[in-house]
Amino acid sequence: MEGPTGRKRNYGWVVIGAFLGVDSMVHAIMFSLGVFLPPMSDELGMSLSQAGWLGSSNWMVPALLAIPFASLLARYRPKKLVTLSTLVGVPLLFLQGWAPNYWILLVARVAFLAITLARIPARPQLIRQWFPANKITMVNTVLTLGMGAAGATVIFVTGDLIEALNGWRNAIYLFGAISALTLVGWMILGRENPSPVLDTAVEARESSPVKAVLKHKTLWLLGIGVTGDMLCFGAMETLWPRFALSEGLLSLERASYCMGLTYYGFVVGCLLGGIISQKIGRRKPLLWFPGLFLPFLTLGILFSHSFVVLAILWTLWGLSEVYFPIIMTIPYELPGIKTSEIAVATAFIVSVFTAGAALGPIMVGYIADAFGSLKLALAITCVFPFLLVVAGLLIPETGPKGRPKDSSPTQP
Repeated sequence: MEGPTGRKRNYGWVVIGAFLGVDSMVHAIMFSLGVFLPPMSDELGMSLSQAGWLGSSNWMVPALLAIPFASLLARYRPKKLVTLSTLVGVPLLFLQGWAPNYWILLVARVAFLAITLARIPARPQLIRQWFPANKITMVNTVLTLGMGAAGATVIFVTGDLIEALNGWRNAIYLFGAISALTLVGWMILGRENPSPVLDTAVEARESSPVKAVLKHKTLWLLGIGVTGDMLCFGAMETLWPRFALSEGLLSLERASYCMGLTYYGFVVGCLLGGIISQKIGRRKPLLWFPGLFLPFLTLGILFSHSFVVLAILWTLWGLSEVYFPIIMTIPYELPGIKTSEIAVATAFIVSVFTAGAALGPIMVGYIADAFGSLKLALAITCVFPFLLVVAGLLIPETGPKGRPKDSSPTQP
């Protein structure tokens, strides 16, 4: 028979599932913006640079606020953080659907993204409360898979939903209703471990983690590498659907299908990344290897005219993102790191790579306005994923087979 500890760990998967329901809807709403932008732009009269700023808000807000929020909120209990952030976030989502002009839409979007950042310190707290160290990669893989699956499904159907529901506003209202249901699920199923090995909230109150975290060169290199990929991806995800429509390559529905296939590829890529990394006991190869292919996939997408070819290329792009569960696991493997520091380290990674994704749409928007070519502006971003190769080669190995024997991570 299974003992109390086993039952508690099994319930940890229920908690993670409830957290995933809330978290994945937020990411799905973020990632589907590229499909919403064409009808939003037509109705609200956005310029390319305004569309770029709206698209970059998905990334600029985490880039600016992730570290401060993680540092300030790591002392609070995760159940309360997730509940309150979602409770405030749902009305802000409905406000986006109602917005009568560009500026109200932008402010509502920024406020929604800001309040949802309160979940960042909750994730490592819940993981360390419910799971041993050797399960952390698997938990992060499951969370990443769920996020990708939700994003893929939402993006895949968004174009059809906008048409079926007679406009983008009703589609956003539907997403708001679904988000409210995930909040109910979290309030019923989400809980903290009554007897955790480590009381993460108490630990978080014992020290200020920011300075300790910023001393890790691994995090800086990791952030620089992923920033390059995200700069390119943020620009393509936000503005490629508009490019495809303006060039007459695809309908909005077909552009939506292509973007959705990216996230289905992402799901498979993350699953393979987690499995391969666990099998080989190393993290570095999963970083530098994708950086070799992503630039060529970007150019292929921009110069292809066939729906089938575009669908394959976008799927391969998603498949290439095998490193995502790895970058969310590495902070747990840094020598002597505390839970409060993991929250800030995770926020640091989110902050620096979302800064790249925020810069991408803004940069492309201004270049396109200046030179009159969205295709040229998007093509310029293709060189940046090579930074993954640089980071993957320079960071020290934190996986179990490559880590120095005297550099074991702190065990929860």
